[in-house]
Amino acid sequence: MMRLPSEEQGNSTHAEPAADIENACVSNGPASSQSGGASENSKEEVDESYYRPLLRAAFRGDWESATRFFERDAASKTAKITSRSETLLHIAALSARDQFLENLVKLLSLHPEALEMADCDGRAALHNAVLCGSIRMVEALVRSNPKLTQLADKEVRVPLGISALDASMHKEIVWFLAKSTTVDGPGKPFSSSSAIDTIVDLIYAAHLDIVLYLVGRYPLLLTMKSTRHHNASILTTLATRESHFLSGTRLSVLEALIYQCPYTGGLNYKPTDKSLNLVLQCLTRSLWNAAKIVVPILKKVHEVKLRHVMAIELARQICIAMSQMKTTEIIDFCGNGDFFLQATTYGASEIMKLFIQFFPDGKLTCDKRLIASAVRYRKERTLRLFLKVSSTNKSSLVPAPTLVDSTNMLLAAAEYQPNLGPVTNVSGVAFQIQREVQWYKAVESWAIPSTREFFKRGITYWNLFKENHRKLLENGEKWVKDTANSCMIVSTLVATILFAAAFTVPGGNDNNTGVPLLLGQDSLLVFTISDVLGLFSSMMAILLFLAILTSRYEAQDFLESLPKKIIWGLCFLFLSLACMLVAFTATLTMVLHKRLEWVLIPITLLASLPVALFARLQLPLLFQMVKSTYGPSIFHPDYIWDGVNYNEQDQ
Repeated sequence: MMRLPSEEQGNSTHAEPAADIENACVSNGPASSQSGGASENSKEEVDESYYRPLLRAAFRGDWESATRFFERDAASKTAKITSRSETLLHIAALSARDQFLENLVKLLSLHPEALEMADCDGRAALHNAVLCGSIRMVEALVRSNPKLTQLADKEVRVPLGISALDASMHKEIVWFLAKSTTVDGPGKPFSSSSAIDTIVDLIYAAHLDIVLYLVGRYPLLLTMKSTRHHNASILTTLATRESHFLSGTRLSVLEALIYQCPYTGGLNYKPTDKSLNLVLQCLTRSLWNAAKIVVPILKKVHEVKLRHVMAIELARQICIAMSQMKTTEIIDFCGNGDFFLQATTYGASEIMKLFIQFFPDGKLTCDKRLIASAVRYRKERTLRLFLKVSSTNKSSLVPAPTLVDSTNMLLAAAEYQPNLGPVTNVSGVAFQIQREVQWYKAVESWAIPSTREFFKRGITYWNLFKENHRKLLENGEKWVKDTANSCMIVSTLVATILFAAAFTVPGGNDNNTGVPLLLGQDSLLVFTISDVLGLFSSMMAILLFLAILTSRYEAQDFLESLPKKIIWGLCFLFLSLACMLVAFTATLTMVLHKRLEWVLIPITLLASLPVALFARLQLPLLFQMVKSTYGPSIFHPDYIWDGVNYNEQDQ
């Protein structure tokens, strides 16, 4: 009975005489027709019952059973043993039996052409090994026959193309094939019209280091266009991958601080050179791995920053290649401005900035549709490239918009695109509305005054804005009311506790004078101050949340009024909670310090836990709220020539 494939595989390495191997390469055994090599792809009639023991041995990884079958039928080593014209090598690769396949490859080493035999889909054993994700099998096959990397299946895909699309999670295999595949061979992996498809798939898989390696070897790939991906190029593909750039990546406060560090674990994206000192490599790798284990956030930030650096470098290489073209050729390559609209839609401001630096004449990026598109999709980083500081120290558009431009921008600002996701990093619908109102007010200040009022007769742009954002305003009102109600309950509870504590002094009072018995102790002073401060803070929070509940909830209120009340209400609430915790700690210290003098240390440690939890969960959110409301405007100009890191001779 056939056992499961997970059973122990055989490790025997019995050798076969050279004569048997040679006969196996020219005959397919008693139950199969003559092999046509890699060119024969049609299904054949095969006596599957005859080859069933060999199939069972391949799935189990039982090399000893396979060897005994070879002794009876030497031609079975290369015979097509399934109806899909698969050989034993194909089955071993599909079943991911590394040792079994290595033994079979070693057996066929004198006749490497046997490794090129294809199944009905035109795939050799290497194609199957790539799909299974076994680097060990891939290396064994390529070492025995380097030509395998050039073979294409019926879909004209070489193993590298398959690994980029269907097995992209196995990056070590992609790297190995990228370094092993050459431009020669029947598959023409880097010179055919479909060569760019592999590069596009690699970009989608975020293997930008491999892409940089390949375009360094084959620069023609930089300006090729894909037929399978709707005329996509490396440039257009990069523009649609927001996560490949800082402008499309969301980082927490801590992650942003680490990201700004000049050294984040090393940003070398080139393949490892085995000729370097192995001891130094191992030491560096060990130290970096230890740092990532101790501080896991370092690994995430390092990977994100490395991806951003590689994406910008790849875009820079494309700009250098395009600088050799004529202006008409560049415009045609960019799809007559469609690329810039696409980059603006996805917010790839880094690519736009690079283009302006390389082509400052403005012929490519002077499309007025870009500004309206940046407004419509709320891409403030892209919009900053088109802003300047005016004489009144305010930002304005350059060049100034026309009547048509002003109308288009106001219509775009009045629209709402809920499918684009949150328009702000701050949690809460109220702050999403705040950002929308900020966008509208900024665009209104840029538009020509005569176009700011009426959209149609009796309908203003502001009314159109409120109509398009009606659902968002309703959700914002509900969110604010629910938040205010919840926080008011907590504030009221804190105020009640602290009010009662003010008349229940620890240690009691003198029956004759009413003076606290512990008067004069520092702990009592701390208790009194924290209790009073906490009580007044909770009362202030109650008044602020009450003011929120009685607000009008107009769209204009979400710009400053409501956000400020929420921020100050939360600040006073957090302060009252902290004061209550300090008062409780002071009370325990007064009561227990004479009996348990060491109690101060555990009390302090326990009191620090809620503070640390608050700092971890609430401070980043509160910081984003304050930044969104009181911070500098998001619509400040971005100086184009900041961060220019290329030499003129590169062009």
